Amino acid sequence: MRVDDKFLRELESKVLAYRNRDKDSGDRKTYDEVFDRDTLMLLYDLMTNEVIDELDFPIATGKEGNVFRATTHSDNFLAVKIYRMSNATFNNIQKYIAGDERFRNMGKNRRRIIHTWAQKEYRNLERMYAAGIRVPKPIVCTKNIIVMEFIGADGTPALHLRQVELEDPQTVYEQLLENMRLIHCEAKLVHADFSEYNVLMLGQEPVIIDVGQAVLLTHPNAFEFLQRDVKNLARYFRKYDLTLDEKDMMKTITGGK
Repeated sequence: MRVDDKFLRELESKVLAYRNRDKDSGDRKTYDEVFDRDTLMLLYDLMTNEVIDELDFPIATGKEGNVFRATTHSDNFLAVKIYRMSNATFNNIQKYIAGDERFRNMGKNRRRIIHTWAQKEYRNLERMYAAGIRVPKPIVCTKNIIVMEFIGADGTPALHLRQVELEDPQTVYEQLLENMRLIHCEAKLVHADFSEYNVLMLGQEPVIIDVGQAVLLTHPNAFEFLQRDVKNLARYFRKYDLTLDEKDMMKTITGGK
């Protein structure tokens, strides 16, 4: 299919509107990094293939990428995560990919590494979702873009765990502990970056996000990463005066192993 230059100009204009909405020069630079021509072409393909109809507005800006709300042709909402192609933090992701038997012979090409990282997150989402873990449902992955379930209500994005005051912290803690057990025992993964920054609250239901760095249990650092995840979970919920034993938590998550 020949690219519709008018469409691309319209898409670029919309991106420019996002850019100009933020007066902070750092945010403007981030948008410039996100929407290079290759990424615009991928968005064009997603729209012409009717995966999404419109890219609405930014939801979140992370170290490696940005998340946008999108609208479908049936007026439903999806989340579109775009990994930036020019980002120095990707120099540190080798430790999460090296040792993963799913992604061998990746090489050192930056573009290929970022595409692999997006594919890794997508496959981790698929694996967790199939295991019954509350993560965003994965829809499609194309190079540096992941399309997934939108987590929110009435078009408004859900807040992160760190941004809400929990009505029943014990129940939310138990839900997260059970999800971590399912990640370990059913999906055979370790999240490896668990914190209150990587959990969204849909009402009082926790939804685990940002699973790109999740590793297989066979990864040489899997146990170390799991210990760190458990410490972060315990640290956060101790502020609600919950009495937590990290050794008992580890036994619950690993099935007593």
